[in-house]
Amino acid sequence: MKPEHFQISLIHKDEEDEGYISEPEPTIKNAIRVKRLSSKAILPTKGSRLAAGHDIYAIGEFTIPAQGQVLAETGIAIGLPKGTYARIAPRSGLASKKGIAINGGIIDTDYTGEIRVIMVNHRKGDCRIQEGDRIAQLMIEKINTSDMMEVDELEIMERADSGFGSTDMVLKRIMSVTDAQPMICFLLADSTNNEYFDVEDIGNHPRRRQEHVLMSSAIISQVEMKVFEADFIATVVAASEREQEWTARKGEHERLENEGKEFPKNWAKKDELLYYRNRLSIPNDEGLQTTIAKGCHDSKIAGHFGQEKTVEIVTRDFYWKGLTAWINDYVRSCDECQDNKSPRHARYGLLQPLQIPFAAWTSISTDFITHLPESQGHTQIVVVVDRFTKMAHFIGLNENTTAKDVANTYLREIWKLDGLPTEIISDMDAKFSGEFWESLCKSLGIKRKMSTAYHPQNRWTDGKNEPNARRIPTQFRQL
Repeated sequence: MKPEHFQISLIHKDEEDEGYISEPEPTIKNAIRVKRLSSKAILPTKGSRLAAGHDIYAIGEFTIPAQGQVLAETGIAIGLPKGTYARIAPRSGLASKKGIAINGGIIDTDYTGEIRVIMVNHRKGDCRIQEGDRIAQLMIEKINTSDMMEVDELEIMERADSGFGSTDMVLKRIMSVTDAQPMICFLLADSTNNEYFDVEDIGNHPRRRQEHVLMSSAIISQVEMKVFEADFIATVVAASEREQEWTARKGEHERLENEGKEFPKNWAKKDELLYYRNRLSIPNDEGLQTTIAKGCHDSKIAGHFGQEKTVEIVTRDFYWKGLTAWINDYVRSCDECQDNKSPRHARYGLLQPLQIPFAAWTSISTDFITHLPESQGHTQIVVVVDRFTKMAHFIGLNENTTAKDVANTYLREIWKLDGLPTEIISDMDAKFSGEFWESLCKSLGIKRKMSTAYHPQNRWTDGKNEPNARRIPTQFRQL
């Protein structure tokens, strides 16, 4: 108890009836007095010493229906200092993550009943509020309680009666504009098409006289030029001349070029080679296509990625008919992939998929990669994946890491960047099924979802976490 929590009463003798009168001396002038009306009530708290509002809590569980509202009970009453009033404001976390707003919310100084919060759900899904959740903020503000006084004239102001609000006001220039001489340069992939403008070109260059050129504030830091090796180009040309379809297409392009007509859409001819959407067209040659696939899949830099990733890498620079199906067959028949990777699909049959998260970092999954070679004292990695954005964090841990160490690591590496989730999906590891982790999640209002033996759709967060967890040991074995 602090000294300002005590109330002092002065007792003096009444001369008329020889009795005694007790007069309390108000020692709490600016304090906000709070009274519990329920045993479940939680006193308002502040997030920090300089926070503007006091967080108020719910005393029971309830559901706010979609596009509906609920009158939530807090179990407390407050006494406000004179000359102030309280305003119930929404919490930014509920507003941004769950679409919860607050209606009403003015508490006068002379009201000492229970505080109730009108919570409105603007989303299309129901919102569940748990007992002890922070549901609103209590803002204390000063007011002028003077009575109204009638007068004959009001002070003359600039706006006067010109519009209610800010309408009908004459706009005034608040900024001055001066002409600046531009220094502009256009950098293109083909250096022969570069255009430069200087101060002397403002009135002389024909393009500057005909149109205005607008430039953004973007800065070109690097222009990457892709150049194929001469031996590879010679191999492509030799293989192309043996393919009838490629030769016919090249002849058609030469005919159109001689006649001054445009090439077919998305096609171009450069240095005796054909390009489709700026990608080199490869003839139907099994050896040449295998050489490209080995460089984009089998090399140590490529890392033996899966089918979709390998197709994306190949299609950055090359094109041939049936490319996607050819690459899928090649990756499926890769010996190293078959030796080092295992199937990642779930059990066949009807599944019960997890609910899709409504925002980033509200639903996460976590798992461990263990028995790794020691590096900087770490022998295992904890993988944390956001189920909404698929973003993953990989954090090194010691061999004898406890549940408390995992919690401290999450606070240091994940919470400071992405905030607190509403649910965590994990397996039945001892760190996640123990009493410490259970109590921690309950105190923070985090729902635990742990996998079971015959629910693979729950394990690995519906297939999102396992690929991340397996990719790192796979890379280690291949390197």
